[in-house]
Amino acid sequence: METVDNHACLLQNWRFLSTAALSGADQMRLDAECLNGVEKEHLSPTLRFFRFSEPTLSYGRLQKHEDVARLIPEKWASVQRPTGGGVVFHKSDLCFSLCWRDGQTPLPKKPQDQYRWIHSIVLRALAADVPTRMADCRDAAAPEEPFAVRTCFANPVGFDLLKDETKIVGGALRCTRRATLYQGSLQLPDAPAFEHRLQAAFQKVLS
Repeated sequence: METVDNHACLLQNWRFLSTAALSGADQMRLDAECLNGVEKEHLSPTLRFFRFSEPTLSYGRLQKHEDVARLIPEKWASVQRPTGGGVVFHKSDLCFSLCWRDGQTPLPKKPQDQYRWIHSIVLRALAADVPTRMADCRDAAAPEEPFAVRTCFANPVGFDLLKDETKIVGGALRCTRRATLYQGSLQLPDAPAFEHRLQAAFQKVLS
């Protein structure tokens, strides 16, 4: 019984990872495997930072490649994410994902609250150098694009992060029966330089 208890305790401790630049397919596979491992209690909750090894368009799990194909710039790769949301263009951005099992503290229980909680940590981490605010209902205008080709960073929703009127942080969730995956992107010219600061901000509240 002690071994089981120790194993359960270890699985409550967060892992903090920084992955080398890889293809979109490899990065999405790693997040999908993490979600599966966390759900089956093979892996601990995980925060991971990553970048793409080549310019890549990613699109949500409810979108189709044939619909977004015309949006893919020449010589760009494309990949479908395991999370929802719209099209994201990845070039010099910093991506990050969090994966946790239901009931994991200090994550809120409701998806909307989880999204806001994650972005509030990013907001605090950026505040010293980037004038950033959290979007509210006044910023979330009805999108002009149909969902099939909707682009994430052209359409702020509640709790996204904005610099002036430009969306710089957006994300999407995937909820399974026992676990949740969040995938987000920080879109600033020097976004990778913020990785250490973001990790420190998350470690402060997750450790």
